[in-house]
Amino acid sequence: MGLCVAALLSSHSKSEKFDVHLLDSGSIPTWLRSSMDLRVYALSRVSQNIFHNLGVWESIIACRTSPYERMHVWQGKHGTRLGSVTFDSAEVGEPDLGHIVEDNLLRAELVKNLESAGVKITFGAELSAIDIRQREVHVTLSTGKTLSAAILIAADGSSSTVRDLLKMPITKVSYRQQAIVTHVETEKSHADTAWQRFLPDGPLAFLPLADGRSSVVWSTSSDHAKTLCELGDSEFRTKLQSGSGNVLGNILSLTKRASFPLQASHAHQYCSDRVVLVGDAAHTIHPLAGQGMNLGLMDAAVVAEVLLGALHKGEDPGDLRVLRRYERQRKGDNLKMLLALDVLHRLFGVSGNIMPPLRAIGLSAFDAMPFVKSMVMNRALGYRNQLPGAAINPIV
Repeated sequence: MGLCVAALLSSHSKSEKFDVHLLDSGSIPTWLRSSMDLRVYALSRVSQNIFHNLGVWESIIACRTSPYERMHVWQGKHGTRLGSVTFDSAEVGEPDLGHIVEDNLLRAELVKNLESAGVKITFGAELSAIDIRQREVHVTLSTGKTLSAAILIAADGSSSTVRDLLKMPITKVSYRQQAIVTHVETEKSHADTAWQRFLPDGPLAFLPLADGRSSVVWSTSSDHAKTLCELGDSEFRTKLQSGSGNVLGNILSLTKRASFPLQASHAHQYCSDRVVLVGDAAHTIHPLAGQGMNLGLMDAAVVAEVLLGALHKGEDPGDLRVLRRYERQRKGDNLKMLLALDVLHRLFGVSGNIMPPLRAIGLSAFDAMPFVKSMVMNRALGYRNQLPGAAINPIV
């Protein structure tokens, strides 16, 4: 997320852009055509437009992406009309609902963009201290080096070092779940469709990849996830095939597996004097709708718009009154999405004799309401939000 913010802030005319120094605790990202990153995102149309207007979307497409035209959600047995809903891009006159893109591809292309713009990037940078002063913020690296700036943008993930060092309060709720991710080759084609089945312990999703395989995200209880991760490949394939209800036929092969804990979190404030939180540093959500990255990219676009607007007006971009404009625009939308997904998670996580039939009826009823489905698809595409001006038209 920090790469995207830096690219947005440095993509304008010389008189109206920031002198950006990007600090990244990781290593230089690399993308290889010969291997597929385990971490992938379902990018909405608005997210794609942000990358397009930065001039990197075409190169991303040229490398490897997978558009998905439909999303099919169901519980119970696949193929029955009761308990399923299908979203089809054709119903809203769109060629697709979004693109599945690898994390390291996005990051590698953004690094190229920043290097061509002359942005200074320091990889392997660890913060050890932050000192907020009246007109600037000073950061100290673990090497002892000190840097100063008018504003510090924390886009350093859910375990944000900046947020922790400044003791900015955040509420976290554990789902007591783990997400297991892998890529699988299946007997049947994914048909450019994202498949998601609700199981008693959580959703199991198959996302279409460009090479014909599918990216699996299996959200399940921590105990079940631990058991699954300890299985051999053959045993895991059997469990995965059973969990999918054989929707894509036999699971022929799979890559290495990884897992991570699931939680919802939301910072009490997105900003303080000279500091602003963006993306996962400010909020995390359940992955069942695949909207985490899209929310973060909207954060990036809005914070860039606010800061560039302040610079254009001659205002101090690090002033708390300026930073609160970003918070007002993004906090409400992010909180609504967090709460909506939390409700869905709890609804589909409730077992018993009554809830599964009620959920099945609800999904079927939803599938029979094309107007409501169109609204949901337009929301997922991002059309509910106007793309911030900083991501469309540079200030000149």
